[in-house]
Amino acid sequence: MVRMLANLCFLGSFLAFGLGTLGLFRFPDSYTRIHAVGMGDTLGVGLLGLGLFLLSPNWLLRLKLGAILLLFWLINPTMSHLVAKAGLIHGVKPAADTGVRKG
Repeated sequence: MVRMLANLCFLGSFLAFGLGTLGLFRFPDSYTRIHAVGMGDTLGVGLLGLGLFLLSPNWLLRLKLGAILLLFWLINPTMSHLVAKAGLIHGVKPAADTGVRKG
């Protein structure tokens, strides 16, 4: 039962990474691409970590996986935001139909 749940997590992780990659190639501007990849990576690594957490043999390894996931969930969205903010500051224009809030 645990192995089946872990395999479902791995399948969901594969789908999240795949959809993030598809968004990288299909979306019109760099901001929507950054969003797609950032969301896909965050969900994909989360599901991958959950699957590994379910299969891990001892609590020390689970604690290490939890620390890695926590760091990734803090760093990945922050870096995606900083890259998009740097693009806005340096004048990279979004696609014509993309709404940008001022402020």
